Amino acid sequence: MQINTIPIDFIINMALETGGKIVSNFLLHGLKLKNDSGKNVILKDINFELYASDILVKQVTYQGKSLANSIKEFAENSAWLGKGFGAKLFLGEEGFWNPECYTNSIEMEPNQETGIFNEYFIIVYDKVIDLLVIKVNYLKCGKEYIQQLKVPLVQYKNKNQYIFPLKGNISTCGNYNTLPEHRQHYSMEFAFDMAQYNAEQKLCYKENMCEEDYIVYGKDILAIADGEVVDCYHSFNMTTSWDWNERKLLIDKYGLAAQCGNYIVLKHANEEYSFYGHMVKDSLTVKNGDRVKQGQVIGKVGHTGLSNCPHLHFQLMDGPDFMAARGLPCSFSNIRDVAGNKLSLIQEENIIVHAE
Repeated sequence: MQINTIPIDFIINMALETGGKIVSNFLLHGLKLKNDSGKNVILKDINFELYASDILVKQVTYQGKSLANSIKEFAENSAWLGKGFGAKLFLGEEGFWNPECYTNSIEMEPNQETGIFNEYFIIVYDKVIDLLVIKVNYLKCGKEYIQQLKVPLVQYKNKNQYIFPLKGNISTCGNYNTLPEHRQHYSMEFAFDMAQYNAEQKLCYKENMCEEDYIVYGKDILAIADGEVVDCYHSFNMTTSWDWNERKLLIDKYGLAAQCGNYIVLKHANEEYSFYGHMVKDSLTVKNGDRVKQGQVIGKVGHTGLSNCPHLHFQLMDGPDFMAARGLPCSFSNIRDVAGNKLSLIQEENIIVHAE
């Protein structure tokens, strides 16, 4: 039995200490099981074992009806994960799964495969969860076998010091604790959006608001650190439809800009890359190959691409390709909460931070 995962090497655990306990929070984007034995096999169960310092803390098991239903549902609903824009956006690559080889039952013929897409884990324990062990039990020719794969969990630390990309009092949303939002996408796992309220703490404060009415619209976007512009788009002029069939036509024509609007990718030291999206058309002050300094204005907050209102989409990555790079958490050196307490990571949903 072949076991593959996305990510392939390690998973980032957003562990947070609270109330004397540690909350481990991590995501397995994809699990693929493929029968590479040359014989029919019958799946018995799939186990996720969670360890902290070699102590088994919790086991999550798919077996019986839950396993059969999961396999059937995956076969019926996950063909889109095989290739195309969706596969790249959610998994960071095409071809991880082959829909032509999906099985719809626990009995797998040679070369058939199945999988689990976006398995979330939130575990409260005395210590940090540092290892995920995936064990697959199956029958082949009447004999029981166990195949396993160990995936380390790491607490990622940024390699550079970053400042917040906007100044003032900024509302943040869509962070990693909002499971159905950015996090389900490979490069966007730790992305979040930034907007701004008016004096009455309202985002929308009158009917039929145009984009210029939003407080954040046109606000300067700052480079979070010294770096080089390795990718950008400046001339996309529309807000695209949430209807996939309509947006797909624009993606085929304009590429990533139809999803993210006008954008910039900066390469920083130590192979960390920042991404800024939905910018005002022609507001970019840089072009490919330019060097920038920390705090330099690189564009303005807009409402282009797939956007429900003017805002800045921000994320940190381990590579320059928005569709293939792994998302990384990003710590900031210059933000505080509403009480004036110093913050680093954006770890709560819908909070307001002040950036100096």
